[in-house]
Amino acid sequence: MFIIGSAEVVAGPMMTVMGAHFGVPSSRIALLPAAYGLVYAAVALAAGPLADRFGRKQMLTAGLIGQAVTLSVLPHCGSLTIAVWLSGLAGCSAAIIQPNALTIVADQAPPDEIGRRLARVFVGLMASFVITPVVAGWMASGIGWQHAYHALGATAFLCAIGVVALCPPGKRGRPASFFATHGAALRTPGVRSGLATSFLWLGCAAGFGAIVANVAARSLPITTAGVGLIAAWFGFVVILGNLCGHALERRWPGRALPALAAASAIGIALFALPAGSPCLLAVAGTPWAFGYGAAGPLHHARLNHLSERWRSTINSYHASLLNLGIFAVSGLYAVMTPYLSPGWFCVVIAGLCFSGTVFMPGTGRSLARARLGSGDPRTNQPKKQGGV
Repeated sequence: MFIIGSAEVVAGPMMTVMGAHFGVPSSRIALLPAAYGLVYAAVALAAGPLADRFGRKQMLTAGLIGQAVTLSVLPHCGSLTIAVWLSGLAGCSAAIIQPNALTIVADQAPPDEIGRRLARVFVGLMASFVITPVVAGWMASGIGWQHAYHALGATAFLCAIGVVALCPPGKRGRPASFFATHGAALRTPGVRSGLATSFLWLGCAAGFGAIVANVAARSLPITTAGVGLIAAWFGFVVILGNLCGHALERRWPGRALPALAAASAIGIALFALPAGSPCLLAVAGTPWAFGYGAAGPLHHARLNHLSERWRSTINSYHASLLNLGIFAVSGLYAVMTPYLSPGWFCVVIAGLCFSGTVFMPGTGRSLARARLGSGDPRTNQPKKQGGV
């Protein structure tokens, strides 16, 4: 997860030097993460069903090798056009990695531990958004921007070796056609309401994270270093939320997730209030960062509980809609900025996030029925028959 997050943000702090290398304006380098995200969202729809049929370990290994190759070759492209195509291929590999990595973790975890273990996985993803830009910026100014991509490629290759050597074979489903797999996953009770939440709440909350630094810069007269500190604070709070979410869910089962999701939406709306200083802005955004960080893995865990058989397919839908949400928020920000102030834009995004929380009770009821139907509402395992 650290690798796929890093591949999405690594170009950000290096856009100036990469633009000079390719002979284009630095803003054109934004095409790299754009291609990565769009292909990621599209390919994820196919990656999950293929994994449910052919095996999750095999697909994860292939995705990591693809990521290693594309990231290692990209710095040696002669033109930005080729680099954009390679970035799209890296997004394709990422779309294969995420649903299979999450599914393998969920497959190996006891039912009541899925949320906690997924939260640990997402610490890697969130950490990439904080650590990678700092390291990439240092490499670009010191030893060369190409080495940032080389380091990511080498890391992906080492992870592929680790998966081959250490991961269990994983579960492989009964043969089913591609469209039958999609149909069965979508017919699973609770999946459609859960996926609506993935797009409207989680996608928008994550998308806001992609633009929050610019929102802060437009809200206050603040230096670039100050914006970086605010972004680092939010990253720290998101990771803290990742670590706390499972404990909160155990303390308030069924209520923690919607409460944390609502808190994240309120935190986005608070950006609309006038902030007199960077510290006040950071405090105002803390509910968004903590709620998003804590509730995100809980929502992932809920989707993973809905169906073991179609888990990879459901995860692939989730990954696709999450990335579409990020793309939608970024696109809306670019289009609406000339017409809306940052404050009103934050109100719009907060409203979208709130609309996503409306679907959470329906998913929760479907999950409860599934657990009751299996015989044990706590562990989702059949009860043993005992004699009298």
